Amino acid sequence: LVGSYGIGLFLPQILDTGRLTDLQIGFVTSGCYAVASITMIAWAGRVDRRGNKVGNLSLACALAAVGFVGSIFFSPSFWISVLWITVAVSGVNAARALFWTIPPRFLSGMAAAGGLAFINSIGTMGGFVGPTIIGFLRDHTGGFAVGQITLGGFLIFAALMAWSLKRFEAE
Repeated sequence: LVGSYGIGLFLPQILDTGRLTDLQIGFVTSGCYAVASITMIAWAGRVDRRGNKVGNLSLACALAAVGFVGSIFFSPSFWISVLWITVAVSGVNAARALFWTIPPRFLSGMAAAGGLAFINSIGTMGGFVGPTIIGFLRDHTGGFAVGQITLGGFLIFAALMAWSLKRFEAE
């Protein structure tokens, strides 16, 4: 959720660096999320048919991180940078969809209730941390690049944490 809320709340301001009108920013933001929604549904359908939820969760987080870094690397070309941001948003949305299929595989009964509440509490903190980091780093650096790279770092960490669940997958 650090990546999801971080990009979700600041995407219009990031797009504003491309000197778009408010209406254009709205359409481009909507376009990014439309592509991400289609990607999320297609990816979740593929995972339902083929399995490997944990590996795909890790891959989705890594894809989002690559998207954030790509958007910085290609920042001199605004529209290519927007394509990479769309990749990042697609990865984040796919990860959110895949994530909630995994805890029930490890938790049941009373543990499921407590475990899901704990997960939601940690996620809520991520919803605070993501935008705060982007805003803080933008104020101190004058741009969004360092914040986007930081979100990418969080997503790489999430990918590694998800990958670590592979050892429990066969059980």
